[in-house]
Amino acid sequence: MTGVALLLVASIGLYWLHALWRLIASGDGIAQGAFVAAFFLLAVVFKTSLPEQPMVPIWLPFIYPYSWAGATALLWVLARVRVDRRGLSFPGASPLLSAYLLSQLAMHVGFAALGQWLAWRPLAAYALLPPLMALVGYASYRLMLTLRAREDTARFGWWLFATVAIASPLIAGGLGQWLVPVALRYG
Repeated sequence: MTGVALLLVASIGLYWLHALWRLIASGDGIAQGAFVAAFFLLAVVFKTSLPEQPMVPIWLPFIYPYSWAGATALLWVLARVRVDRRGLSFPGASPLLSAYLLSQLAMHVGFAALGQWLAWRPLAAYALLPPLMALVGYASYRLMLTLRAREDTARFGWWLFATVAIASPLIAGGLGQWLVPVALRYG
């Protein structure tokens, strides 16, 4: 296995470790339950889309951890969110877990909303470049933490959600367009 391949596999593994660390460190039972439920949700989706492959529902969520995190975020946000005109808040939730899950949801909303207008490049990266998407998912989380301006609450403004939702597909599409030829040439 080449160094590039190890780096790509390591990015997916590190994404997993970070997601599990955020979930376990928070002690949030709703988030942990959403994590388990999201696995079964993805298993059903993968099974219906690839019925001829019997093991796909079991192993495919591990290759696409960002889709698992996005499904977890959707379920958790639906269970915990309080919406007002200034933004989203999550009473009683860990600010770091809130930032992580909301960034993953914003990333997925951005991909769904902007994929068509960006010539499907972000969605191609989503389906074909799991290591890149793991890096984009982590970058979305760091961007959300940076723009939060060190508040110690689980409140996020609409502008913050929109910024992450717009930046994520732009970054994924641009990096995918640039990195694929580089990886094919030097990898």
